[in-house]
Amino acid sequence: MRILFTGASPWTNSGYGKPGRYLFPRLHAAGHELALAAFYGWQGKTTVMKVGDTPFRIFGMARDRFFNDIIEFHAASFGADVVITLQDVWLLESWGERGFCWCPRFPIDTEPISAQILRAIDGCRYPLALTTWGQQELIDHGWPQARYIPHGVDLEMYQPRDSAPARERAGLPQDTYIVGMVAANSSYPSRKSFPEMLQAWQRWREHGGEGKLYIHTTLGPRRQEGMDFPLLLETMHLDWTTVDDPDEERRKRASIIFPCQHRMWCHAYDDQALADLYNSFDVLFSPSMAEGFGIPIIEAQASGVPVVTLAVTSMPELTFSGMCIQPQQMAWEREGGWRGVAPVGKLVEALEWGDSIRRGTKAREHYAQKARAHAEAFGFNRLIDEYWLPFLEELEDELT
Repeated sequence: MRILFTGASPWTNSGYGKPGRYLFPRLHAAGHELALAAFYGWQGKTTVMKVGDTPFRIFGMARDRFFNDIIEFHAASFGADVVITLQDVWLLESWGERGFCWCPRFPIDTEPISAQILRAIDGCRYPLALTTWGQQELIDHGWPQARYIPHGVDLEMYQPRDSAPARERAGLPQDTYIVGMVAANSSYPSRKSFPEMLQAWQRWREHGGEGKLYIHTTLGPRRQEGMDFPLLLETMHLDWTTVDDPDEERRKRASIIFPCQHRMWCHAYDDQALADLYNSFDVLFSPSMAEGFGIPIIEAQASGVPVVTLAVTSMPELTFSGMCIQPQQMAWEREGGWRGVAPVGKLVEALEWGDSIRRGTKAREHYAQKARAHAEAFGFNRLIDEYWLPFLEELEDELT
């Protein structure tokens, strides 16, 4: 088939860019012709690009960033049999009425699924959910044909490795407890629960806890909304630094570490750098208010790292090795659904648990093996064979 995707460019490292990098070569090898309308990472003319040796046509935007003003023309120009969107769907306007076959694949990050999403997907052929929880939400709200096609992970890149050389490459200290967070600073209130995590870290340190909290994000908002970390940490009297801080005394004193901000803003942390980070962590904390999927949760566990998450939306089914904490309460969001509030006290207990795991060789090995074993179900080759190709074959039969 001729498939027009929309999403971020495959050379970007966002959750919307990575899928193309791994999907396109495999789908092309299966005989499909591919194109991409890129809302991020490409502002050039329509041309042919490659992912590795795989060619695909790439379309740019016109006036609207998400192609609401031009998508049907891109589809017609490419002769697309189907348009598959790899992005948030609530940004799209009446695509189900545009005259092309549309299969949106999108995150659901409120309980229940928001009315915004349900309105946006009206008229689509098959909604594609990233989790079985999301699929059930769609079924419960009138979409019995909803399919489950999860995100994947590069099992060769993300795998358990020795932490000592990983920490050296990442610029992180040896022989100490390292708690990691990998999350975008792009929402307010913080969907990633940064304030709750910092309160827990502060409380844990006040009771004698030792170690470093590494937060892989930008110090200021990535987009219009987000946290001002320097201001927040100043009010909490918490010392912080960055991995490239030239002040050695400040690096020793600080218990909170951020990445090199130049590299963050220039998107210069690639998959290998992220793999080094995961292998540096003793535990990954991702107690988000909600997740449509949560790619770092899978990448960390593929690297043998246990995780701490919140028991809402997608996270219970993706937490194989670690702790999935019940929310303190639910908060109503403007999107039109509920999200969880992370309980600071339980996060403190989770910090203590992670430290105890680090100190116990057998426990550490147990959690690492369990994490890796379950994450292997999300390898890209397996997802292509079990989900993508059967779905596309069925769709092609329907359309011919």
